Amino acid sequence: MRDSRTAILERIRSGRSGAPVQSVPVPVSLSPRPAMEPSVVVDQFVREAEAVGAIVHRTDGRDIAVEIVLGILADAGVNRLVSWEPADLPIPELVEAVIDRGIRLVEAPSLAASKELVRDWTAVAGAEAGLTGAVGGLADTGTVILRSGPGRARLAWLLPPLHVVVLHSPFIYPTLQAFMGARGEMVGRSSHVAFVTGPSRTADIEQTLTIGVHGPKEVRIVLVDHDRDTPAVGGARARADDADR
Repeated sequence: MRDSRTAILERIRSGRSGAPVQSVPVPVSLSPRPAMEPSVVVDQFVREAEAVGAIVHRTDGRDIAVEIVLGILADAGVNRLVSWEPADLPIPELVEAVIDRGIRLVEAPSLAASKELVRDWTAVAGAEAGLTGAVGGLADTGTVILRSGPGRARLAWLLPPLHVVVLHSPFIYPTLQAFMGARGEMVGRSSHVAFVTGPSRTADIEQTLTIGVHGPKEVRIVLVDHDRDTPAVGGARARADDADR
C-alpha cells in the first residue's frame, strides 16, 4: 500500500516539475471488421426498423413498389399528400401514380413565397401523409437517413401523421461509420441531414411514452431490392449539392 502511494506521489511531482511522465501504450487492433453479406445487412435493417415501430414492406420490383405505396395511402384514407419532387424520389413515377389515384399533392411553403406562407402552412398541416426517398439506411439501428434541400422538403417527414419512405436496399449500410465512409462527402455538402428511427416518441416527466407528438405517428418503409445502379440521391436526376447550402 505504501509503495503504491509513493509511486503516485512521485508521478504527481514529476508532472509538476515538467518532467515527462511515462505512460503505458494501449494496444490498438488494426484488423478491420469482417464484411457482412448484403442480404444479412438488409435483413438486420428490417428487424431493427420493425423493433422500433416502423412497418417495412420489401419488394424486388418497381411496379410492385408503386402499388405498395398506393395501397398504404389508400388504407390510411389519404386525400392530401406532401411529396418530394419526382426527380428526388427513388421511383419518380410514384408522383404521377398518386395523382392518377385522385390524391391531391400539397406543396410545402418556401421563404420565396413569404406572403402566402400562412395560407400554405394551413394547407400542409391538413396533409395526411408525406412521401420521401432516403439517402441510406443503418442496419444496426433500423434508421433511415434523409437529406433535405430544394425539392426535398423537411415537412414531408416532420408534419404529416404518416411518413412513407422509399429506399433502395443496396444503400443500407451496417453502421453509421460505414455510411459516413461511403457518403461522408455528400453529408458534408448538405445543409440538413436527419436520422429517423421509427415513429416520433415523446415521454413526459413520468416516463409516459406517447407516439406521434413531435413527428409522424406511423412510418412505413418500402424497400426495393433491385436497381443497384440507381443513384441514392436525386432519383433520376443528379441535383447540384451546392444548392443545399
